[in-house]
Amino acid sequence: MNIHNYARWLSRATLAIAVIMIGWGSSVLLGQPVTGWFAASTSIWMALLLISALWQLRGSFPAIAASALATAVVSRLFSILRLHPPASMAGLKPDDLDLLVATGPGIPGFESLGWILGALLFAQFILRSASLATSASSQESSLNTSALTFIRIYVGLMFVPHFGSHILGGPFQFDIYILYFASLGLHLPAMQVALAGIVELITAIGLVLGLFTRPVALLGSVYLLLSMLWGGHFQIGYVWALPEGGYEFGVFWAVMIAVFAVLGGGPLSVDHAIRQSNFQNRWPWPRVARLLFA
Repeated sequence: MNIHNYARWLSRATLAIAVIMIGWGSSVLLGQPVTGWFAASTSIWMALLLISALWQLRGSFPAIAASALATAVVSRLFSILRLHPPASMAGLKPDDLDLLVATGPGIPGFESLGWILGALLFAQFILRSASLATSASSQESSLNTSALTFIRIYVGLMFVPHFGSHILGGPFQFDIYILYFASLGLHLPAMQVALAGIVELITAIGLVLGLFTRPVALLGSVYLLLSMLWGGHFQIGYVWALPEGGYEFGVFWAVMIAVFAVLGGGPLSVDHAIRQSNFQNRWPWPRVARLLFA
């Protein structure tokens, strides 16, 4: 069996596991006391998971990336679900608040299913990259493209745990982060939480799919630097392992993301697919189109 056949088998297995995840998630929504907010969020992302799982049967890299994003969001949401949140949050410290929305307990086993689906997608990415390299005129250039694509997708997925808790997890998670942001001295904490979640969501989608990559990467990089500033991390020191966390971690990711503000999404991105479709010639503002899809 050649690489292409292995990849095709993996894409079918991916679809099967995605359907299992969607069925399991739907049974939780129908059988457990979840909020309308959580039900709406998970339903939308399970629908996107199904669409992307069908799309990845075609073997395109953006389709695999879209499936990875939807898998990460769905598994994250069900892994942090609290069916019986505490009645009162009085007296809890900021660190305690963060743990309440970062650790679940969630639906037992759901995170493991997410890892299995993620592993199938990763294996499929590796096989597709190997197949692309063997048919490319320059194997080294092809491998570099695949490596940069993997890094772009990974740094985009890094935002999933954050926007998943900030704006998708439901009113309990949202209220927790309002209190957490207020403890940092931020004005209008509810608006700040919503804004942070929206920026994180846009950055994740843009980087993972390679859509509007340059402006989205610039947005994400600036956002991370501002997060380090407003969170007081620059005052703590450089090393992240210091008490309360230095700015090492945030600046590292900001720099990683800024690379794609310079390089763009590359050949394995939605931006490239749009360029190849001759879409820019039909765009009413060609200069804007060149900036967005370059």
